[in-house]
Amino acid sequence: MSDPMTPQPWWAAALGAGLFTIRWLIGFGGRSATATIRSQAKEIARLSSRIDDLEARQRDNEEQIADLRTENVQLRQKIHGVDTNDAARPPQ
Repeated sequence: MSDPMTPQPWWAAALGAGLFTIRWLIGFGGRSATATIRSQAKEIARLSSRIDDLEARQRDNEEQIADLRTENVQLRQKIHGVDTNDAARPPQ
């Protein structure tokens, strides 16, 4: 019988297989994490571009709203002025 501290060949194989499996799992996880990070970076860039487009549209819409409000005020003043002038005239 051999000394209990001397590694047996099947223990060496089991230990090697275990270490190989652990190393493979770590490598697999690392590759998966790298792929996830890359895809998320692309998604962040896409969303950032979309936000820039939406902010530009919002600025354009705000300018258009301001123009329409100005035009609305002018039209209300004209309508009010016409109503005032019509009320001041006697019927014919």
